[in-house]
Amino acid sequence: MLIEVIKFGSSVLRSHHDLHVAVDEIYRRWRGGCRVLAVVSAFDGMTDILMSEVTNALCAECPEATAAYASTGEQKTAALLSGALQISGIPSRVVDPREIALVAEGHSLESTPVRVDVERLTQLWEAYPVLVLPGFYGIDLDGRVALFGRGGSDLSALFLAAQLGAECRLAKDVRGVFNADPASSTSAHRFSALSWETAIKVAGPLIQPKALRFAQQHAVAFEVGRPNETTCTRVGHTHDEWAPPAAPSRTIGVALVGCGTVGRGVYESIRRYPAAFALQHVVVRDADRYSDLEKITTDASVITAPHVDIVIICTTATPQVPPLIAAALDAGKFVITANKAAVAGHGPRLVSKDPAAGSRLWYSAAVGGAVPMLETLSALDSPVREIRGIVNGTCGAVLDTWASGKTREEAIRVAQAAGFAEADPTRDLSGRDSADKLILMTAAAFGRWLAPDDIHTRGIDEIDDDPEGLKLIARARRTPMDAIIASVAPERPPADSFLGQARGAENRLEIELESGRVIQLRGQGAGRWPTTASIMGDLHELTRRLEGIGVR
Repeated sequence: MLIEVIKFGSSVLRSHHDLHVAVDEIYRRWRGGCRVLAVVSAFDGMTDILMSEVTNALCAECPEATAAYASTGEQKTAALLSGALQISGIPSRVVDPREIALVAEGHSLESTPVRVDVERLTQLWEAYPVLVLPGFYGIDLDGRVALFGRGGSDLSALFLAAQLGAECRLAKDVRGVFNADPASSTSAHRFSALSWETAIKVAGPLIQPKALRFAQQHAVAFEVGRPNETTCTRVGHTHDEWAPPAAPSRTIGVALVGCGTVGRGVYESIRRYPAAFALQHVVVRDADRYSDLEKITTDASVITAPHVDIVIICTTATPQVPPLIAAALDAGKFVITANKAAVAGHGPRLVSKDPAAGSRLWYSAAVGGAVPMLETLSALDSPVREIRGIVNGTCGAVLDTWASGKTREEAIRVAQAAGFAEADPTRDLSGRDSADKLILMTAAAFGRWLAPDDIHTRGIDEIDDDPEGLKLIARARRTPMDAIIASVAPERPPADSFLGQARGAENRLEIELESGRVIQLRGQGAGRWPTTASIMGDLHELTRRLEGIGVR
């Protein structure tokens, strides 16, 4: 897998209110098939506060204490970002510079990283595809904190990218490097590419000079740009290149259909990006229930209005959903949906409405919550022999609680209270939901759209005996005769196996290639925020593509 090192500075993560920006950018890289190392700075102004506090407390200079105390700003940001990732269903872990032996040499307040345990990082990635590292400091040979100087998180990221042979992006609150401050100069021009010599001359206010010199000495090319955007400056090019004049842009008009558990999460997330998205309409069945929200309507025809570019459908499985998707596609809109039943039952017909092989219909969130199952299957360049996985978080949550000693009915109520189960969980418990998801995965893995009757389906609602160790597993296999055999049924995989280790609402998928290689994916597969993360991933990716072809 590719490795991406992404540095988030205080211009991007000004406070905990901005964590969603980093979550969306990290998810973009993970769903693209990368392992991610997120390097973070302290929140805006926090380092100055900490420096002042330690000076006032000690009434004297003490570099060792200052370094140890100032580093807590990055530690707090890292902890909060890892928590935000986990809530969004993205497996992540905070990594301390000590446990990866990130060794620094020099003065406690102005040191330089010299080595890191790459093997340890690789081991951690086997369990967690996203690692979060507090930047700005390492550990000296005596085990003490040593800072990399003001702006030192840039150096952290570039040093680690060099050691890992990884791609690196410095996420800043600008669209790249300009020849002047774009906030104060109307004549500022952006570079699309920069040589080292010019970068050192013009990028000093934006990038730590020491980090720039390190990157030049070690030939570490990197990108500078805003999170969740494609526009950037590539530093380390052979020569300078000016970016073409920016085309006039406008916000993307969005209509949201459904505002239940997932829809409410999408509503809140879209409103965090007012410069990018304009939420034009929120279509619900009972407007009185949503008096605290804006743009509420019960008229579904608004999705075809001229000012709507993208329609996001977050309703449960009803007969009205497929015609709604078809109407939006017929009107030339892009559609994003988590409704796996609608796509599974009508996928070929809906996909065929667009000559670009379904590029107007996006449904990554229909399978796996935040786990990039469809994205991974669609991107494979090797033939698939078998897919097998736990793709229904509701059943996982119910089975675990049931096995702990509660009755099945009590376990269902616990899952509903936690937001893992619908008010009517019939499709989940019967295995029908898993079968719908298996149809979509089979289409991505084998290029075949199965019918619901093609899948032998048995749910956990038919279980009468001990639920201990049971998992509802969906399988699809290509036979030597090129047929597809698919099933959904409760199984007891070995307790120490990848599928057997799944807990609660976690989703897990194993993709076995014809070569014998097995790809494993895991993450939270149910709940508001994991599904919201996937929908927002589609929304951001679609917006970047629209920008790339000049639609924005």
